[in-house]
Amino acid sequence: MNKIFVISGPSGVGKGTVVNGLLNKPQLNLHWSKSYTTRQKRDSDKLERHYIFVDEKKFNKLEKEGEILESNFYNGNWYGSSKSEINNALKKGCNVIKEIEINGALKYKNIYPDVVLIFIKSDIKKIEQRLIERGQNTPEQINERLKIAKNELSYEKEYHYSVVNPEGNPEKAMSEIEKIIKKELSR
Repeated sequence: MNKIFVISGPSGVGKGTVVNGLLNKPQLNLHWSKSYTTRQKRDSDKLERHYIFVDEKKFNKLEKEGEILESNFYNGNWYGSSKSEINNALKKGCNVIKEIEINGALKYKNIYPDVVLIFIKSDIKKIEQRLIERGQNTPEQINERLKIAKNELSYEKEYHYSVVNPEGNPEKAMSEIEKIIKKELSR
């Protein structure tokens, strides 16, 4: 049976790096499930690989139609999971990997009872340094993200698994999550 793996953690913890590494492991049969967002496209959003960019009017329409499974307003923009992306991947026999924020992850527990929630964490100072080095946010946005991150770290106990992403060694976190995925798929 195919499974949905949800990866969450504070902004700047390295979720994207870890997830991209996992997607490069064909033996895990992982499908990246895009989310809808109303935020502006960044240079790092190559070919809309991670998101389906829509305006707020379209986002609201999709939500009313039931295409958006869960949504969250984060840092001035809407984000929401695509129901059709997930269901199509599962029908094709793939395991789904989602990188979403805490509230969305907790909603998944109600929508998909067999979902596996994996929390990625790091020291708050390391998170701050990653956000600064990323160079995508203003100092005000970084401060807001750090405030949110401190709150998000308190939700770790709601997850099935918790993994530390050590500074400069995301391969360690990838390896640990790969073991978790293989363990869950063997059940």
